[in-house]
Amino acid sequence: MRAQWGSKIGFILATAGSAIGLGNIWCFPYLAAQNGGGAFLLIYLLCVGFLGYFLLTAKLAFGHIAQTNFIDGFQKVMDKKVSPWWGRIGGGLTLFNLFLVSSVYVIVIGWTLSYVIAAGKNLIGQDNITIDASLFKTLTSSYSEQLFWILSCMVVAGFILVKGVKSGIEKVSLYMMPLLFGLLVLMVLWMFFIPGSGKGFLYLLTPHWEQLGFSPQGFQWRQFAHLTLLAFGQAIYSLSLGMGVCFIYGSYLKAGSNIKKSALWVVVLDTLVAILASMIVFPAVFAFDLGSNQGPTLTFITLPFVFDQMIGGKIFMLAFFVLLFLGALTSLISIYEPAINLAMEKLGFSRWKATLSVLTINLGLALIVLASFTQKIHLQLLDKDLFDLFDYITGTYTMGAMILIYCIFMGWKICPRLLQNLHNNTPFFKRYFSFTLKWLAPFVLIVLFLSA
Repeated sequence: MRAQWGSKIGFILATAGSAIGLGNIWCFPYLAAQNGGGAFLLIYLLCVGFLGYFLLTAKLAFGHIAQTNFIDGFQKVMDKKVSPWWGRIGGGLTLFNLFLVSSVYVIVIGWTLSYVIAAGKNLIGQDNITIDASLFKTLTSSYSEQLFWILSCMVVAGFILVKGVKSGIEKVSLYMMPLLFGLLVLMVLWMFFIPGSGKGFLYLLTPHWEQLGFSPQGFQWRQFAHLTLLAFGQAIYSLSLGMGVCFIYGSYLKAGSNIKKSALWVVVLDTLVAILASMIVFPAVFAFDLGSNQGPTLTFITLPFVFDQMIGGKIFMLAFFVLLFLGALTSLISIYEPAINLAMEKLGFSRWKATLSVLTINLGLALIVLASFTQKIHLQLLDKDLFDLFDYITGTYTMGAMILIYCIFMGWKICPRLLQNLHNNTPFFKRYFSFTLKWLAPFVLIVLFLSA
């Protein structure tokens, strides 16, 4: 019998947990900081509302109808025979993305766990622990230390996954997600008491029109297009649309589930976390007159310095990295689950054996990526180490290609059946849903490829 979610709230929190992770708490703040703050937020909200929500709803409905793995699902939803190449290409890209993304993601989540422990030691007053740029440099240059944290994260994720969907993924999400939101809200409230933090709130919540392309010389289409493509790319990554997670989580839904409403909750929670995380990062950085556009190192170098200058900053720092780890862990679990489901259904593995197999493959890839990243081996392609290369390939090309294949299949092959599965659709919803899958999303994805 196929696994099912135990409750609606469990499904929503688990799916939101798959979306909420490093994409929201780590990537979104620095992308917004580099691209106009409020301007990026405005375009991101439009991309999520007019594209992301409909793609998420469609993929959940696709999985719900298929009730199988992401390769066989293409054939299962069709009343007549369909070319096996849909499953081979769409499913193959899904598997490719899963393993490449997880091989990079597990390294970064290892950093977050390392910082949780370091922040805890810093809080209890260990004099030899100073969380600064030198700590990050030492961590990211050490192969053995990073390997230890990677293995620690994998053990935790594996322990949850072997317990299954209801007793593992759902149960953990029911505890982790409320804790994550609680920490976020408390930290945002704390920021209001930091002198000078108001500038950060204003930068995040006030769109600067020149960043959107409006200038005295006229409307700058290139600037607007660049911002839109960045925002849409972030929406794809943040909502876990490019790795088969939504499809598999949808396949675990019970009959008669309200997919549209659940998808809306997931999008709202996911977006809320991105905004709340930014409402921690921006005010903290602006309060101390530091550059907010520093990119990925903003979280691991700049923020610890800022926290160290604040009243109660050591507690604040520990809370921040705990919530970052919780968000990253729920996402890592969701990345593994589609591959585990595939091994169980296609190879006949038990959940325990499937979990061990997926983690072993991921560990092997992560070791190679880590060796390239720490220069243990000099393996580079396109002037990038494997860490940057895998991130570049998946983020720029293969996740978008996978979504494009799904959009074409869902829009042109099974759109009426998807709508039938969604229930109570207004005429406008039907037209826009079909238009998005057939034309709007493919057009935007193709533009993304051309501008890559």
